[in-house]
This record gives sequence, structure tokens and C-alpha cells, in this order.
Amino acid sequence: MHHEHVRATRVIYVENDPALLGIIRDLLEAQVGIEVVCACSNAAEALASPTVATADVALLDLGLGTDSMNGIDLGIALRELNRDIGIVIHSQHEVGHVLPLLPSGDDMAWSYMPKTGDMRIADVVDVLRSTAAGISSGTDVQPTVSRRSLAELSDRQRAVMALAADGLAAPEIARRLGTTHEGVRQDLSRAYRILVPDVAEGEDRRTRAVVAYLRLVRQDTWNES
Repeated sequence: MHHEHVRATRVIYVENDPALLGIIRDLLEAQVGIEVVCACSNAAEALASPTVATADVALLDLGLGTDSMNGIDLGIALRELNRDIGIVIHSQHEVGHVLPLLPSGDDMAWSYMPKTGDMRIADVVDVLRSTAAGISSGTDVQPTVSRRSLAELSDRQRAVMALAADGLAAPEIARRLGTTHEGVRQDLSRAYRILVPDVAEGEDRRTRAVVAYLRLVRQDTWNES
């Protein structure tokens, strides 16, 4: 009997923790039917890779460091280069419903998978394959941030959050805005309290605040269009 060869699912993996990057990459490459075509530590490397054009799915850490865009914005950028690529956001923090962050008309699969100590590689593979096939998973948690939060930010706080969302650290934000490092730190702290007033122990307040800010800005943009 003739058995048709099934092509492996081609995966782009982006994780800024070098130890975890190596571990998950090796585990994925050991799985039958999975091909890691790119494993890198930041958004710039991923976007520059020629493998983006032919990849089936991307596994992206949400927080990629202060010098890189976050995983959701990277997913949007990858989709601009390859409209058929599925996106899986991978994070130890609950990011809620990622769908409101997507550009209007984006009907390809986006999934969310928590990064936990008891995570099984078989589960990661299942989510990668289903997302590559156009099936979203793990994105049924409703957002808790209120749209009113955006109106509560001052003009300076919105300017600071916009630069923070671009991955800039406080010293560079201060330089761009012509203000002091301490002033930026205070503006960020106040904006974080408005955007994410309740943060569980161990959660990254900056990452959650940036995600909340991006969601609100994009919702406002779509409502005006």
C-alpha cells in the first residue's frame, strides 16, 4: 500500500530566555512531524528570517524584553509577511482574550498557551498543529480591563505607554520625550495602576499594562474607523 508523505509542521519559535529557548527547541525537534525552521531570541531575528514566508505556525513568548516588541505585536508583524501563519502566544502570565488585539479582518488562528512547570511537550505540539490548521485554542478568557482606563491616562502617560509598548526602557523614553528618568518612572507607575489595578503575586505588571494599553488603543482605532 502506498503511504502519502505528510509534510512536517514548520515552526518559528521566539523566546528571550536562552535556557528555555534551547530546551523547548530541542524537545520540539525531537517530535515526529515537527520541524523548527527558526529558533531565535528576539523579534528582529524572527522578522529577518527567510523561513517566515513558508512557516506554518509561530510559538511566541509574550514578553520578549525591553529591546523587542512583545509577542502579540510580533505575531501581527509576522502575519503581514505570511498571511497564512498561525500564531501561538506563550506566557507564564494570563493575557486574557488575544483576539481584540488583532487587526480587523484577521481571521487566521491565534492561540494562547500558558507557560507552566508541568507543561507537556505533547500538549504544545497539539496546539501548534491545530493552530497551523486554523483552529484557535485557549483564547476564550474575556478581557478584564475597562475601556474607561484609556481616558483616565494623562497625555504624558499615554505618550510614555506608547513608547513602552515599542519596547523602550525608561531612560530611552525620557530621552525621546525630553524629560527625566525619574519622571518617566513615575508616569509608568501611575499608568500601570490605572491599566492593571489588580496584579497577582509573581505577575509582570509592565507586560500586563502594555498588553492592556495596546488592546484599548486598537479598540478605539477600530471604533473610529
